[in-house]
Amino acid sequence: MVSVTGELRDRVIAVLADPESRRIIASVHDEPKTIGTIGGEVGLPHTTLYRKVSELRKCGLLMVDRFIVRPDGKREAVYARSFDEVRLKSEKREVRVEIIESAKCLEKRWFELFFSHPVFSSLEPPSVEPESDGRA
Repeated sequence: MVSVTGELRDRVIAVLADPESRRIIASVHDEPKTIGTIGGEVGLPHTTLYRKVSELRKCGLLMVDRFIVRPDGKREAVYARSFDEVRLKSEKREVRVEIIESAKCLEKRWFELFFSHPVFSSLEPPSVEPESDGRA
């Protein structure tokens, strides 16, 4: 669970209040999709769609699941929702937003953290000194 406060909390609430953003989230609810597929389902112009997807990503509600290579050789992102639940909690003098991340999001984050560590991300195998046979 991620607790969201301040300006980001306000942005999350605003994004969730936007019907077009909610349609984008609904589009990727069951399976990750490309911008083209999402656009075909929600019927938004590409410029609006890219802007809204960008905002959803900044708020932590969408993530890039993977990249695919199209037949023309270009790389294209496949988007997925990054949460299972968003909760609004009323506290003294403010509303708190809690985002319960999806298992896929947590797995992806763990994988990125684990393999970004210098020990594990090196492409070269660790150097091993040859054993000496006692002759010098």
